[in-house]
Amino acid sequence: MSSPESRPGGGAESSREASIQESLTRLEHAVGAIQDSETFRAYLDAQARFHSYSFGNALLIVSQKPDATRVAGYQTWKSLGRQVRRGEKGIRIIVPMRGRTAVAPAESEASANEEAKTERTIVRFGTGSVFDISQTDGEPLPTVDVPVLEGEEGMALYDRLAEIATAEELTLVRTNQLPRESVMGYYEPGERRIVVREASPRQMVKTLAHELAHHFGAGTESTLEEETMAESCVYVVCAHFGLDTGERSFPYVATWSKDATVLKAAMMRIQQVSSQVINRLDPPTQV
Repeated sequence: MSSPESRPGGGAESSREASIQESLTRLEHAVGAIQDSETFRAYLDAQARFHSYSFGNALLIVSQKPDATRVAGYQTWKSLGRQVRRGEKGIRIIVPMRGRTAVAPAESEASANEEAKTERTIVRFGTGSVFDISQTDGEPLPTVDVPVLEGEEGMALYDRLAEIATAEELTLVRTNQLPRESVMGYYEPGERRIVVREASPRQMVKTLAHELAHHFGAGTESTLEEETMAESCVYVVCAHFGLDTGERSFPYVATWSKDATVLKAAMMRIQQVSSQVINRLDPPTQV
C-alpha cells in the first residue's frame, strides 16, 4: 500500500498536519514561558487573595457602586500593598459569621453524666464592608497584559471566516455596543449568533476565529478548558494562514490555563477543531 506522501494530495495533507503541529508546539512553549515567569506567579498570588462573591452580593455591590471592577476587604487590600483612602465609604455585603455553641446531650446520655455537653458550629449572617480598587492607593496589582491587536492585515481571512459563519447558518454582528471595553466578542449558541466588536482587522479576525472555535468545539460555557481550546485554535488557524496573533493569544491562554495540565488536556481537541476550521477555509484536494 502506498504511503500518504506518495498518493496524490497526500503530501499537502501531511504538510498541513505538520504546520498545525508546529504551531501547537510553539504555543505550548510560549505559554509555558509566561507561566514560569515571576510576573505570572505574582499575578496568580494576587488573584488568589480575591474572593468570589455570591450572586446576591454581586447585586449588592453593583447597586451601591455600579462602576466597581475589583473589590476586596480592607485587610486584603493592605496585604496587596494598597491602602483604602481615608473617608471612602465601604460597600456593604452579606458575610457568614461562624461561632460555636454548647449543646445539651441526649436524655439517655444526660442521665450518665449530668455535666456532659457538646459543642457545634453554627453559621449566622451579618454585614461586612468591601472597597473597590478605585477607592484605594498604592502598589499596582500584578497583571498579565493581554493587548488588543493592531494592524490592517487579515481582512481577507476575516471575510472567509464570515463565509463559514454564514454556511453554518450563524448570524454575524459587528458592533461597538458591548457590555465592557475588554470584551471583544461572544458566541450565543442558543441564538446561533456571533458578535464581534469593531476593531482593527487583525483583532476582528482573531475574535471571529475564537468564536467560531467555540461553535465547532460545541462549547457552551466559558470554562478554563473551553477558553483555552478556543484561543489556542485561533493561534493555530491564523498562523497557518500567515497571521501572527501570539502577542494576544499567548497571554490569553496562559491566564485561562493557569495550571499547565489544562492546556495539555485540551491539546487533542485543539488539534481537531483547528483542523476542522482550516479544512473549511482551505478544503483538501479531492482525488
